[in-house]
Amino acid sequence: MRELTFGWPTHQLTDDPRLAYNSISKTYCRMIYESLLDIDPDTGALLPWLATSWRYRDPLTLDLSIRSDRHFSDGTPLTPVTVAQSFSDIVTLKQVSPLPAAVTMLTGLDRIETGAEGVTFRFVRHNAAFLRSLASVNLAIRKAPGLGTARWRPVAGGVTDGCQRLMFREAATGDVYAGRVDGYHVAELHNPGISYGLCPNASRGPMADPRVRHALTLLIDRPALKPILDAYGYTVASSVLTPTTGCYRDFSAELAYDPPTAHRLLDAAGAQELSFEVVFNSSFSPIDAAILTAVAAQWKQHGIELILADVDFPELRSRQQSGDYDFRFFYFTGSDPDLLRYQFAVTQRNMNRRTGTDRLDTMLDAQLTCADPHARGELVHDIQHRILTGGLWLPLCNVRTVTSYRPGGLSGIHLDTEALARIP
Repeated sequence: MRELTFGWPTHQLTDDPRLAYNSISKTYCRMIYESLLDIDPDTGALLPWLATSWRYRDPLTLDLSIRSDRHFSDGTPLTPVTVAQSFSDIVTLKQVSPLPAAVTMLTGLDRIETGAEGVTFRFVRHNAAFLRSLASVNLAIRKAPGLGTARWRPVAGGVTDGCQRLMFREAATGDVYAGRVDGYHVAELHNPGISYGLCPNASRGPMADPRVRHALTLLIDRPALKPILDAYGYTVASSVLTPTTGCYRDFSAELAYDPPTAHRLLDAAGAQELSFEVVFNSSFSPIDAAILTAVAAQWKQHGIELILADVDFPELRSRQQSGDYDFRFFYFTGSDPDLLRYQFAVTQRNMNRRTGTDRLDTMLDAQLTCADPHARGELVHDIQHRILTGGLWLPLCNVRTVTSYRPGGLSGIHLDTEALARIP
């Protein structure tokens, strides 16, 4: 048995694909569990995986044919019934907090029907993101703990294919590493999804005033952050979504550094002696501390204090759950713009801690139920504009994920549209 190591900057491993949130857990789960569909990371085209074909009878009825030659790691066959049960198990997680992405991906689903060769998803409302969601690791097919259909199966601390064991370690290198290693081969991706930015708690203190939030984003000189970003291949953010995401629109002009307008907004809001804290964990990206320090220095020139709270994962989770933060600093990877609804809608994760629904929630719901691609795109453009002008997201940069692998070791590694390493 050949022993290999997958090195990560941190150790936060969740073995349930439905609940996997961070990159290490998603990568681990992706090696064990397969999805019904896949997405070509170069073209964005949907590809068959555990489903061989699919078609919409109408906007509320989706049929998928299921492969008959796949088995779970315990030898039991993949069937339409096991596929349906995997999705039924997700529905039971509605009360889990924080709300799993898998649950929100099933919005509008009424029931799943099984046939001899496939499954039928029946909706009460159209879900425009559902087909692409079927490629997500969060909707991968799972039968009981640890049973997936992929070549790899779980062992304590890692995975094995019977000939080699790949162990996930907190380490600065390895046969595969979540980052750049000199002399290694590299797989890379400019992440689709939500840009890396500051998410304000809109229910807390001065941040409850949209004029204050908008002023703060106008006091960020984003081009001045470029030297920090260049070292890691990151780029300056120009919207809530990144340029590689469907329905992205460039709002650089609206995000331009504009101190006169910002101070007029702060004066109108009566905001004085502002001090905020940003809560984050620096193991998510190599630029976290540097980029936040730079933003803090920019705001200090305008009499605004930004305190950096680099906390461990238990505290990060606790403070996020309780709303004990002025700002959260994060990004979220995914190919469909419906992830805006997941993060921002009051009825979903509500990362802004908004206290009631408003026009934004109506728009977020409308883009999901819109069956016309062009009209949906226009809705998503308007949603991004509303989030930015309302100061509900302060974009800083677009993330580039790099995975390095040792020459002569595992080969053919690439990154999928969730920025997860795929190892054949």
